[in-house]
Amino acid sequence: MKNKLFILTSLIIIFTFSSCRNEKVNHKKFSVSEEDVIDKIIMSDKKGNKIELKKKDSIWIINNKHKVWDRQIEYTLGVMKDIRVKSSVSEQKMEFVIRNISTSGVKIEIFEQDDKIRSYYIGGNTSDHQGTYMIMEQSNEAYIMHIPDRHPGILNPKYGIEGIYINENIWRKPIVIDFSENNIQEIIVKDLDKPKQSFKIDLENISLYNHEEQKIPFDKSNLSYWNISLKNLQCGAYKPHLKKEDFNLVKKIFIKTNNRTDSLFIYDKTISQSTQKEYNPSVEYKYASWNNSELVIIQNNIFNKVLITLDEFLVLSGEKPQSL
Repeated sequence: MKNKLFILTSLIIIFTFSSCRNEKVNHKKFSVSEEDVIDKIIMSDKKGNKIELKKKDSIWIINNKHKVWDRQIEYTLGVMKDIRVKSSVSEQKMEFVIRNISTSGVKIEIFEQDDKIRSYYIGGNTSDHQGTYMIMEQSNEAYIMHIPDRHPGILNPKYGIEGIYINENIWRKPIVIDFSENNIQEIIVKDLDKPKQSFKIDLENISLYNHEEQKIPFDKSNLSYWNISLKNLQCGAYKPHLKKEDFNLVKKIFIKTNNRTDSLFIYDKTISQSTQKEYNPSVEYKYASWNNSELVIIQNNIFNKVLITLDEFLVLSGEKPQSL
């Protein structure tokens, strides 16, 4: 009876996974020997989420909307090349593994010039976290996959998969604020939390003004602080589901260069949000919007250098703070 049930389950799974039943498929050939030939990847989970990564003129685009993060796509392409069969799945576990993949597996389709060259499902991980269960489309045999000599051995996060779900925001190119060319003309900081700490720095005329537009003394050599602080500031994950109006807008920063003015708006948690577990991870953070972008996470330890108050800058310059 048990064997009949297994055969029936396998037939159902094979039918579910199959799309080209007449094609010959190497059920163990998950890897792609030359990742450079890959120009499209489609991922879909059982919740109905789907993302398409497509290469256009050497640039990867996600869902025809956003640029893909170079580091993420390069890493995943390398994984697609390096994955290997660690071992077969035991006969005792095969039915359970196949059923699990059929209900929660993420489908990966890999293309070369619109030809599908690989199609497989990524399931859960082994109990020792040294491998991940995967099955080729049209197959009735699952395998434990890994990348030799790379730890940890689980593959889901290496494909940008969060548990059993995909998330396009993991693939989006992060916002990087970088004024390394030292072409800043003016910086305006409007502190909404502490209005008297607002200030303006005129880097062309080497002047500092307080919230009342009064010119105040400071160490001119400290202007270099801003050129250094505004180099290679990398923002964190996008949070498009969050609404700006649900948070406290605490600071507006405007950075004027030769031909444009960029804006960085900083948002903090409300008092009630501060008591909620979802807003209290181990790393302290705020939210930001760069040039009216969606909200992104920024870590305090990275952005604190550009979020200083007027008094803090005056202390750096050896001057008496305005509040004293």
